[in-house]
Amino acid sequence: MVVAWLLAQVLQLVFESFGTPDWVMKTVLVLLTAGWLLALFFAWAFDMTPDGIRLTEKSEKEKPAGKTSKPSPVAASEAVVETPGPIRASVAVLPFVNMSGDPENEYFSDGLSEELLNVLAKVNALKVAARTSSFHFKGQTGNIAEIAKSLGVAAVLEGSVRQSGSRVRITAQLINASDGYHMYSETFDRDLTDIFAVQDEIAYSVTEALKVKLLGDDTAILNIGGTQNTEAFKQYLQGMHYRNRGSDQASLQSAANAFQRAIDLDPGYAQAYAGLATAWEELVTNNFAEIELITSKVSVAAKKAIELAPDLAEGYQVMSRILLHYKLDQEGSREAIHTALKLNPGNVEVQIEYARSKSMFLAHDEAVVAARAAQELDPVSMFANHFLAHVLYFARRYDEAITVYRKVLKLDPHYPRPRYEIAMCLLMKGDPDSALPEVEQEPLTWMKFSGMAIVLQRLGRNEEAEVSLAALIRDYRENGLYQQAQVYAQWGDLGKALQTLNEAHEYGDPGTSQLLVDPLLDPIRQEPQFAELLKKTGFQQS
Repeated sequence: MVVAWLLAQVLQLVFESFGTPDWVMKTVLVLLTAGWLLALFFAWAFDMTPDGIRLTEKSEKEKPAGKTSKPSPVAASEAVVETPGPIRASVAVLPFVNMSGDPENEYFSDGLSEELLNVLAKVNALKVAARTSSFHFKGQTGNIAEIAKSLGVAAVLEGSVRQSGSRVRITAQLINASDGYHMYSETFDRDLTDIFAVQDEIAYSVTEALKVKLLGDDTAILNIGGTQNTEAFKQYLQGMHYRNRGSDQASLQSAANAFQRAIDLDPGYAQAYAGLATAWEELVTNNFAEIELITSKVSVAAKKAIELAPDLAEGYQVMSRILLHYKLDQEGSREAIHTALKLNPGNVEVQIEYARSKSMFLAHDEAVVAARAAQELDPVSMFANHFLAHVLYFARRYDEAITVYRKVLKLDPHYPRPRYEIAMCLLMKGDPDSALPEVEQEPLTWMKFSGMAIVLQRLGRNEEAEVSLAALIRDYRENGLYQQAQVYAQWGDLGKALQTLNEAHEYGDPGTSQLLVDPLLDPIRQEPQFAELLKKTGFQQS
C-alpha cells in the first residue's frame, strides 16, 4: 500500500507538469488500488518457496477440529537423522576413578561401575547407556553436558573408588546434564563385605533422584544371580575385566579362569556361570577351542546359570547362541532369546542376540530395528555397530552395510571382520577390484584366506585363489569347512560346495546357522540337495 501511495504521488507531479487530464489520474488510482487488493490476496493465499509458489498451509488453530497435518517426506527424513533429545529418565554410568594408587585395582573400580550400570539397566522405566559407550569416556575430563549429549541421556553418574586392605571408600554423584546440578551425592566408608549394600543404596538413590518409580518386580530382580561372597565378587569383576579387553585368546581364557574361580568360591553364583559360558562360547566361535567344549562346558554352564537364577537374562542369552549356532534349534533359540528380552530389554547384548535371531530366519526388517535399538543403547560400541552392519549385509542392503562398517573401522582401524565383510559387499555389488584391497587388510586369517580365494578367482587370478584356499584348508581343517563351502559356491563348483556344507553340518560347524541368509551361498540355493540340507537342519523360513 505504501508503494502504491508513493507511486501515485510521483505520477501526480509528472501528470501536472505535462497538463494531463484529470480522468487519466483517476484511472491510474483505480488500477493501483485494484492491484494492491490483488497483491494482498495473493500474499495471504500463497507462499514463495525454493520449489516455487505454494498455497499457504493453515495454522493449527485454523484447521478443523480432529484433524492434524502430516509432516512432508523431507521433514520426516530430517527428523530421523536428527538425534532425539534425551528423555527425563535416562542415565549414563561413567567408569569410577581408581583412587587406590595401584593400577592393579583398576578392575575393581571399573567392575563396580559396570555392576551399577547392569543393576540400573534392569529397571524397565530407566534408559541406561550401555557399557562400551559409557566407558568410551574413561579418563576424559570433558564437559558433562557434552558427554550426556553424545550418549543421549539426561543425567550422568560418576564417582571414585579407593580401596585399602579390607576397607573401601566410594564416592558417587549424579549430575543433571542440563544445568550441572548435583541431583545426588554421597560418600561411603565401608568394609568390603558391605560392598553389596553400598551398590544397592546407590542404585536406589539414582532411581529416586531421577523420579523413577521402582515397581515390585524391578526391586526383586536388581540382584538376581549375584553373590554375597566378597572374594567371589572380586573374581567375577576380574572375569568381566578380561572379557571386556577383547576377543583375543589370552583375554578370553583369562576371563574364563576368573569366572571359574568365582564359581569355586560360590557354587551358587549364577552370573559367574553365565560369564563362564559366554567366555567359552567365544573361545570356540573364534577357533581358539574345539567344538566339543560346547557340550562339555558351555552348555553345562549356561544351564546351571538358568537353573540357579531363572530370572537372569544372561543365562538365556548365551543359551540362545548355543542353540542357534551349535544345535541348530530354531524354536529353542527363539524361545530363549524372547525370555531374555522380556527379563532385561535394556541389556544391549540381549538386544543384539534378539536381532541375530530375527536375521538368521529372514525377518530382516525386524532384525534391523532390533540392531538399531542396540546401537542406540551403545552408540560408540564397535560390537553394536558391527552387528548392525552384519544384519544389513544379510538383508542385501550392501551400501548401508558398507557405511556402518566404515564407522566401525573409524572407531578402531584394526577391528576384525569389517574389512572382509566390506569386501564381500563390494563383491556382491559386482566390484571385485575394490574388494581385493579390503580383504587383503583383514586381520582374521581364516576370513582373509577364504575372502582372498573368492575375490582372486573372480578377478581371473585362479592360481593365487587356489593358494589361498589351500592355506585355509591347511590351517583350519574341519574348523574351516563352512568357509570352504562358501568358496566352492562362489567358484561355481556347486557339487563340491554342497558336499562340504554337509560335512560342516555333520561336524557341527556354527557357520551352518547362516544357511538361510548367507549371500555367498546364493549360487546353490535352487539346488535340490540344498533343500535336503535345510530339512536336515530343521530350519524353516519365517
